Amino acid sequence: MKIIITGATGFLGRNLAESLHKEGMSVIATGRSADIGEALRKTGINFIPADITDKSQLNNAFSPADVVIHCAATAGDWGGYKAFYNTNVIGTRNVIDACKTHDIKKIIFISTPSVYFNGKDRYNIAENEPIPEKQFNYGKTKLKAEHDLLALGKNGFKTIILRPRAVYGKYDNILVPRILKLSEKKNFPVINGGRALVDITYVENFVGAVKNCFSAADTAWNKVYNISNGDPITINDWFSQVLDIFDRPFKAKNIPEPVAKALAGFMELASLLPFGNKEPALTRFSVGYMAKSMTMSIEKAKQYLNYSPTTSNEKGFIEYRNWYHHHK
Repeated sequence: MKIIITGATGFLGRNLAESLHKEGMSVIATGRSADIGEALRKTGINFIPADITDKSQLNNAFSPADVVIHCAATAGDWGGYKAFYNTNVIGTRNVIDACKTHDIKKIIFISTPSVYFNGKDRYNIAENEPIPEKQFNYGKTKLKAEHDLLALGKNGFKTIILRPRAVYGKYDNILVPRILKLSEKKNFPVINGGRALVDITYVENFVGAVKNCFSAADTAWNKVYNISNGDPITINDWFSQVLDIFDRPFKAKNIPEPVAKALAGFMELASLLPFGNKEPALTRFSVGYMAKSMTMSIEKAKQYLNYSPTTSNEKGFIEYRNWYHHHK
C-alpha cells in the first residue's frame, strides 16, 4: 500500500509516517521542516518538502497512491482568519487538486473536535449533533475544509474525517510540555478547580484509528468520526497524574472562570498593541476549553472503523514519560 502524508513533519503526521513505514507500507512524507524531514529520511522514509499552500510544489510532491492522509494545518486558538484560511481551506483545496491530478480517490482528513465547543458543558457528543454557529477561526476553517472534502463524494472520491481530542504522546511539544512547564511555577493554576471532564487521546490510539480506515468498508467512508481514549478524565486528575508520573509536585491554585476570562481578555487586547506580544499566553477560548466539560461519543468509530483504543490514559502518560526522558 502506498500512502502520502501531508504535515508529516508535525506531531501527528510524523507518528503516522514512522508507524506506517515500520509496517512496510510505502510512505511519501511531505512537510515544511527540513530538519524533521531529514530525520524521517534517515529512517528510510521518502520525504519530499512541500507546503500545501504552494499548489505546484504539492503537485510535484504527489504521485499515484492508495490514500492521502491530510494532517497539515494551521492550528491554535489565536490568529487572523486569513492565516487559518490559507492553510486549512486553500491548502486543503490544493490537496484535493493534487489528488485529482494523480487519480487518488481516498483522503483521510484530520480535523478537530473544537468545532463542538459552545462555551457550555457538553457530554457524550455525537457527530450528528448540531455544530455551534459561532466558531473561532481554527474551527471555522476546518469545518470549511470538511465540507469541501465531503462534497467530493458526488464525484467518486471517498473521505474519512477524524476529530481526535487532545492528542498526546511521542513528539508532542504542546500538551504535556505545557503541563510540565506550569509545574515549575510556585502554584499550578487550574480553572474552576479543574473539575471539567474532558477526553484525551494517546497518539498510538489515534494512529490505530487511521490504520483501521485503510480496511474500512465502503459504508464507512464520507463520514465524520470522534476519536479519543474513550475514558474521560477531569482536568485536575489529568494534570496530577502526569506530574505524579514525572515525579513533580502538583500544587493547584484555583482560578475562577470569570477571573481567568477577564485576564485572558486583557492579554488578548495587549497582544494587539504595537508593542504587544505576538500571541497572548491565555485566550478566552483556551479558558473556556479548560473550564467547561466536553466529552465525545466514539461509538460511531467503533461501529464503522472497528476502533478500539488499546492504551489507557495512564499507560499513555507513562509511555510518553519514557520517551521524553530518553530524548531530552
